[in-house]
Amino acid sequence: MTDLSSIVREYREASLPALIERDEVIRDLPSPQRFNLVEIITGMRRSGKTFYLFQKMKQLLEAGVPREHMFHFNFADDRLSPMGPHIMDDVLNEYWRQVPEAREKGAYLFLDEVQEADQWQGFCQRVAEMEQVTLVITGSSSKLSSDEIATQFRGRSHSHEILPLSFREYCRFAGIERIDIDRGVSPRMQTQLEGMFDRYLVEGGFPGVQGKRAEDRIELLQGYVRDVVARDVADRFGRENIRLANQFALCGLRNTACEFSTNGLVETMKELGYTIYWEKANRLVTLLEQAFLFFEMPEYAVSLKPQSTALPKVYAIDPGITYAVSRANQQDIGKRFETAVFLELHRRLVGRRIDTLTSYTIPDASRRKVDFLLGDALSSEPYALMQVSLALESGKTRTREVGSLAAAMGATRLERGIIVTLREEERCKTDEGSIDIVPAWKWFLSSELP
Repeated sequence: MTDLSSIVREYREASLPALIERDEVIRDLPSPQRFNLVEIITGMRRSGKTFYLFQKMKQLLEAGVPREHMFHFNFADDRLSPMGPHIMDDVLNEYWRQVPEAREKGAYLFLDEVQEADQWQGFCQRVAEMEQVTLVITGSSSKLSSDEIATQFRGRSHSHEILPLSFREYCRFAGIERIDIDRGVSPRMQTQLEGMFDRYLVEGGFPGVQGKRAEDRIELLQGYVRDVVARDVADRFGRENIRLANQFALCGLRNTACEFSTNGLVETMKELGYTIYWEKANRLVTLLEQAFLFFEMPEYAVSLKPQSTALPKVYAIDPGITYAVSRANQQDIGKRFETAVFLELHRRLVGRRIDTLTSYTIPDASRRKVDFLLGDALSSEPYALMQVSLALESGKTRTREVGSLAAAMGATRLERGIIVTLREEERCKTDEGSIDIVPAWKWFLSSELP
């Protein structure tokens, strides 16, 4: 291993890179003191966690915090190999030796990829309790899943999830900022935003692929999937099962916005020549979810033990990654559109109760479905219903989408519903209430729920 003191000094003296600010996920970063919660940034690899740490450091510098009192260190640094069992203590102690006043006056510690070090959980908890610090850590693997965090930190941490760029952030990365849709936009700007949203459904929001040529972007995104499986899933599932894990990952991503059945997935894998049973398949799906490749969304229910046999729906981490891994004859812009809406709702519902975002099946003989219901799963009074449709130009499509939403409004006693489309905008009246048809660019750039 390279001399640790020189590595620590290099990190201390490194200038912050130029960056485009992301929307905040840490709403309030406390000043250094003992017994601060450990702030944990989670998310899929390449979603922007490290640059978010740099963003917080930049904000602290602008607020007058000395650079010496901020320490960023990446434990995935190859120069640490072979990594000793006490590497985290060694790194921090070296920082205290080089900047002793930071230990006395308080320090902001930004530690990247902590899961690469042994016993990182105990180290983080001890340092947060014994030192005058604000500790922010990041990680990408299932070792930083919600279950793992709950087990190891026992309520002494606060997790924050970073997703790939939202459409608002995508516009910011493209140089378009401060769009106030409440004041209206010019026809020229509207056309530009419509075109940008079309590209967003193809390119997606991973920061590292923005501005890349199409061929390079697709190769990078395909590599992201392989990297997640190899580094975040295989260690727990077994490296002899990497090919199977890759097939599961691709199946989940390609079937975004569809109902998802582990039993169905097992049968599909058997048809492809893999021998796998339900327990093993279910374990693999859980690991892929913990690695943030996709999310499952349940069906709405009001009982503690739902009796519905409805299958959950699966949504990919990013519409662009779905585009990159899908076969040419399987491209479905409608599914990627619905995925983008799900991810935006997921962002806006941070801090709400579990299962606030669900699908909804109308409880009558028709069993028609509505894409999204926003509400408390244990409450009989949900507060928003949403459909997603590329276009309502076809009379058949309009009748189906408006009719299903109106029926759901009647069943839930809601007087308003929303249909998000690519271009169309109007308000239509039904016997059950009013339905707002909203173009995607406007809905994604609004800040209100839904």
